[in-house]
Amino acid sequence: MPDDLKSDQEPRIPEPRLHRDSETKSTTPRSSRSSFGEEEGDACDGDAGAGEEGIQGREGEIASTGATEDGHGVSSGGSPDGSGTGAAGAAVSVGTGAAVSQNLVALFSQTLSLDGEGEPWENRVRESADNDGESLVTFGPATEEELEDILGRLKQVAQTVGCDCVVVHTSEAVDRGEVKLTRYAMVRKLPSQGHHLDLRVAVVGNVDAGKSTLVGVLTGPVNFLDDGRGLARSRVLRHKHEAETGRTSSIAEDQHMRLSARGDCLATERHAKPSDSSAAQTAKVVSFIDLAGHERYLRTTVYGLTAHEPDYVMVVVGANHGITRMTKEHVGMAIALNVPLFVVVTKVDLCPEPVMKETMKQLARMLKLPGAKKQPYVIRSEDELMIAVRSFGRSAVAPIFTISSVDGTNVPLLRQFFNLMPSRRAWAAQSQQPPEFLIDQFFNVPGVGLVVAGTLLSGVVSLNHVLAMGPNNVGKFNTVTVKSIHHMRTAVPALLPGQTGAFVVRSRTKEHVKNFGVRKGMVLLEGTEEPRATRTFACDVLVLHSQTTMRVNYQPILYARNVRQCVRIAAMDKEVLRTGVRARVTFEFMYRPEFLQQGTKVLFTEGKTKAIGTIRELLG
Repeated sequence: MPDDLKSDQEPRIPEPRLHRDSETKSTTPRSSRSSFGEEEGDACDGDAGAGEEGIQGREGEIASTGATEDGHGVSSGGSPDGSGTGAAGAAVSVGTGAAVSQNLVALFSQTLSLDGEGEPWENRVRESADNDGESLVTFGPATEEELEDILGRLKQVAQTVGCDCVVVHTSEAVDRGEVKLTRYAMVRKLPSQGHHLDLRVAVVGNVDAGKSTLVGVLTGPVNFLDDGRGLARSRVLRHKHEAETGRTSSIAEDQHMRLSARGDCLATERHAKPSDSSAAQTAKVVSFIDLAGHERYLRTTVYGLTAHEPDYVMVVVGANHGITRMTKEHVGMAIALNVPLFVVVTKVDLCPEPVMKETMKQLARMLKLPGAKKQPYVIRSEDELMIAVRSFGRSAVAPIFTISSVDGTNVPLLRQFFNLMPSRRAWAAQSQQPPEFLIDQFFNVPGVGLVVAGTLLSGVVSLNHVLAMGPNNVGKFNTVTVKSIHHMRTAVPALLPGQTGAFVVRSRTKEHVKNFGVRKGMVLLEGTEEPRATRTFACDVLVLHSQTTMRVNYQPILYARNVRQCVRIAAMDKEVLRTGVRARVTFEFMYRPEFLQQGTKVLFTEGKTKAIGTIRELLG
């Protein structure tokens, strides 16, 4: 851990510099040995983590240097795999064509690379609109007249590529007695024919932290708040026993926050279908995957993190409960799966100030542990939000929001955060690939037939599309036809990459589709291909935490995307596996073959033993 994070003294806050060097490279935090096990929880007390004031004291350093955990800088854009892509600020020609010497315009997008530094910023806005569908453009500091010229040109460029442009924030700074302005504008594709941007957020945290209540508030109308007696969570809970106990036991993935091209909330009342005008205005959809917090449902939570492909993880912490063992478990799993996380501290309206300070100290210690190496950053204003948006996911910065779902404290800041954050994957590029649909739910509807639900990772599925569904218990794939498609409770003609949906499927043979042995973990693939199920595969494994030694024939539960099954260690290049050991391990499924792909991240657990890995070879 860097020495500067261990200091008990509050560091001096330098003047924030809103533009970084374009030659800095982005890095993705690398997962290492887990520090969130039960035995290692006491290590938090020995860490000299700063409290709430110490967390906020990092603001200037984050803004000016963007330092990550290994000393590199934060680029103005980046890819989730750490490839170092980023959008650099380019010299701008203002209205009249006069070149501006300083870098006034910087783009923050997932796909723009440093190779085009000399390219005009107008071309880079067009490229971002085509690849990502949105980008956050920062221009300034400059005088108001200069910014108006740039904004006018930006709106013209956005209009040519079918985008809307709206200024989301303006900040002021005094430079040598002159007021300089910096503006942040969101350029986003206008919705057309049901096409919209998708952002997937998994919600984790300890039981009674307020996860379902927070999701209910965020997915409701702008002025909707909880009444303190379960009003908001009643919009989210799916089962009667959940409503009676107030505890989520299933994966609630049908919670969506609809946003227009200008960032306005288009929420509808509970169970009400969106109107045609509302659906036509939807330019971005934030899908919340509400997961269980109780230890009894930990396997369900792990499955939700692996099967639903979240872009980010929202860790919810109750201000009055502090950091619990399950909170550490959930944070450890998010870091192991290499998914960026941010923290929301809830119930600040009923938490005494001393308890709140202690919770923030515990949170800072946990995020700074060697297994996490995060920089906590509390957000209380729009200026701090803009710094966090440009750094989150591209560096070690972990934003922290302190909110109340009852009185609405800082809820607008959290809504704006979701509005500005981009998806980590360029789904538009996946539309040219063959379809791959992960099945995580299935049910029979009387008079309709078999319905399968899940996430489309690649390709486009339309009505009457012929797909191969499998593998069944013997590894066979059966051809089916898609007869109906639903997305967000609405019938649609096609499902696009990155979207969740449900299909009504019919068999193309005399055998009824019920006899295909439908189950969670199956996939739908292009019907013209010949997919192959896998029973034995090799993984590069890192043991995060283990109380025992693992040898050949050890049998943990393995999670790989929507697959969850017991496996057996058939062979490995080490005699035994212990905490912190890396090895090449050959696994064999115990009950039935599954569809896997090389490069897939896997997580396997058994009791308190946890390990991560990557599939390197499919053996048969």
